[in-house]
Amino acid sequence: MTHQHPHSSVAPSPREPAFTLSRGAAAVRAVLLAGLALGLATPAQAQGAAARSFQIAPGPLDRTLNSFASAAGIELSVDATLLNGKTSAGLNATTTVQAGFDEVLRGHGLQALRQANGSYTLAKLAERPAARPEAAVLPMITVVDSAEPETASGPIRGYVARRSATATKIDTPIVETPQSLSVVGAEEIDTLKSQSLQDVLAYVAGVARNEAADRTTDQFFLRGFQATSDLGNHYRDGTRYGVTRYDGRQELYGLERVEVVKGAASVLFGAGGPGGIINTVSKRPTAEPVHEINVEGGSFSRKQVSADIGGPLTDDGVWSYRLTALWRDSGTFIDHVPDNRRFVAPALTWRPGAATSLTFLGDYQKDRTVNVYGLPAEGTVLPNANGKIARHRFVGEPGFDQFALERYCAGYLFEHAFSERLKLKNSLRYAHASNAFDYVEVWGGVDASQRATASRWASERADRSSSLVSDTSLQYQLGEGTVRHTILAGLDYSRGREETERYTRSLANLDLYAPVYGSRVGTERVPNTFAYKADGKRLGVYAQDQLKVGDKWVASLGGRYDMLRYSEAGYFGGVRADNEKSHAFTGRAGLVYLADSGLAPFASYSESFEPTSGIDRTGARFKPSEGKQFEAGLRYQPKGADVLLSAALYQLTRQNVQVEDPQDANFAVQAGEVRSRGLELEARTRIGRTANMIAAYAYTDARTTKASALYPEREGQRVDSVPYTQLSLWGDEGFAAAGLPGLRIGTGARYVGSTRGAAHGTPVIVPSVTLIDAMASYSTGPWKLALNVTNLADKTYIGSCTYGCFYGEARKVIVTASYRW
Repeated sequence: MTHQHPHSSVAPSPREPAFTLSRGAAAVRAVLLAGLALGLATPAQAQGAAARSFQIAPGPLDRTLNSFASAAGIELSVDATLLNGKTSAGLNATTTVQAGFDEVLRGHGLQALRQANGSYTLAKLAERPAARPEAAVLPMITVVDSAEPETASGPIRGYVARRSATATKIDTPIVETPQSLSVVGAEEIDTLKSQSLQDVLAYVAGVARNEAADRTTDQFFLRGFQATSDLGNHYRDGTRYGVTRYDGRQELYGLERVEVVKGAASVLFGAGGPGGIINTVSKRPTAEPVHEINVEGGSFSRKQVSADIGGPLTDDGVWSYRLTALWRDSGTFIDHVPDNRRFVAPALTWRPGAATSLTFLGDYQKDRTVNVYGLPAEGTVLPNANGKIARHRFVGEPGFDQFALERYCAGYLFEHAFSERLKLKNSLRYAHASNAFDYVEVWGGVDASQRATASRWASERADRSSSLVSDTSLQYQLGEGTVRHTILAGLDYSRGREETERYTRSLANLDLYAPVYGSRVGTERVPNTFAYKADGKRLGVYAQDQLKVGDKWVASLGGRYDMLRYSEAGYFGGVRADNEKSHAFTGRAGLVYLADSGLAPFASYSESFEPTSGIDRTGARFKPSEGKQFEAGLRYQPKGADVLLSAALYQLTRQNVQVEDPQDANFAVQAGEVRSRGLELEARTRIGRTANMIAAYAYTDARTTKASALYPEREGQRVDSVPYTQLSLWGDEGFAAAGLPGLRIGTGARYVGSTRGAAHGTPVIVPSVTLIDAMASYSTGPWKLALNVTNLADKTYIGSCTYGCFYGEARKVIVTASYRW
């Protein structure tokens, strides 16, 4: 991310002659001098930044321009004769200064021209202002904007991203990326008031949730395949995030972006499930001051306070900082399940010059919640003589169940450009997590009366993990004119250690319709065989060439070689894997055509792999499973428009899947195969001046294509928890044209088709569901009030059935008051 150095504000010299204005300019001068006073009073804000939020009321154009100049802190010269009799619809958007001028001046044949010194001058459209006598020149309002274009790690204006580095590890236009990619920015997260990564990706094509009410993990299906942190599908700032799936859900308030690369992606990231990569981008120090405080209240006794403070530490912009923090105490729609969090994330950037930057990132997170265990099928998706089990039912024991997580991480991101052609990047992060994780398990469905659990016991558990991740790469640009190469070569390393200590204790069954809590947990702690200690090391070497021919063709070719070692032992004794070694080569090739109209068809082939631990019946080591994807797609993003339309067809196959050995079912063989085929459509666009729209559709046919000879009926069977069809639509609209520039209203709908599932060994079908979300906000000056409602109709539904069945979230109302200055 590139930051501009701040510019100093310079007042006119007292020796300069008095300025006079052309006719009708007296009022303009008065309001513009107010902007001058603001600029001189806040020199620390004399630097540019990316998009920011504006709420400018409609009215006379001279007054609107003054309000915009004051809010943006920009330097402006105006001939008042250009403004006589003109009005403006105002501005209510998050935008850059230049784009804001375009909106304010729309329809008046005027434009704001940025000068070499960073100031702006108003002129008639498509012409530069002619030199005028000195007496007719307005004094400059001396706060300068140096608004930066979007970067791969910076803020996104509105809902439409243009650049990303997740798919290529190079700051690349999305339309030049030969693989499907979806990007969600902080503005969209804030508008929809998403509470988890699952919420963020609810309006992204090809992403399905795993367990609906889970507050302990971030679990997904991407293009039909499970995607979790322990499988290597989650990344933070380009490096692997988490060792186990219980290392903590990511706090959205600390994120600038959430990006999803869909399909096999090991060529740059190494081992991981074939469904894709979810990379989150941390909020980082900015050149412009950021000041925000939010207070929230809502359903289930929700209370939350959050703050985001940052900006330059020195006048020259060499040092800048950011501090993001959040405190929440809340209940949930399930009895005895809290949703409490403490989060703080400091960041510091040192930028001694345009060629070098070093950013230190850290965060601390403390969660207090409870694992929500799955309910029986009888009484949720299957009939029960006693009726439906209440969706707020808790099957654990208050006072015993806990998910008490503490995690912290610290690291840095370093960039240095040796020249315009050669750039070095290096990142490193250390993370540690500890978790007191006690919960009650239920198995066997219900008893003969269909009222109570068939079997219930207590699991006492303590998890600890630590990880060290690093990525170093060199980027070199070769060639000029028609053929240009961007070559990337790098090496990444990760080491993850984990241990989980587990015991099982007896516990009485629970009446699911009239629960009486307080059963005595057995005193005998029986060691659980699932307890283990593990140590994994991964080293990968990768290379990629992005070849651009003219302005029409972009080709990408990459390869990677990985070496892995893994050891695992039972926590209470016994070796399960003794320094097992795995290696794999993966590649990707892609081609994009860039049409003048903004259309960009692409095609690609990509690979992934996952290490497989253990041995077969003959004592031979298992090979890694492999993912192979063929994809063809089309994007549309015309220049200058906030529009990104995407369509993709794909076939993704996972091979070397473990299935039961036909000769001895106690062993496994790698004879299985799972294939996913699908169509994905996605649209992110601004409509008119004040409306936004997001639309997504996915058809996913994921099924077993090869199974064990012991179970031939499994061939052709759909993958559990993956719907054939998902459809979502969101829109929000500002009402500046109606004289309410601070008002914004939005609504959305999410349809999820039926899925296969299982609950305590019973195959089930989870019905389809359609959910409605809504929001309304009002901004005035530095204040913003917002109301967000998810599951507006308070529909009771089953979100998924995995080992048990999980109710989806009940209606949730969140009211937010924000103050930004």
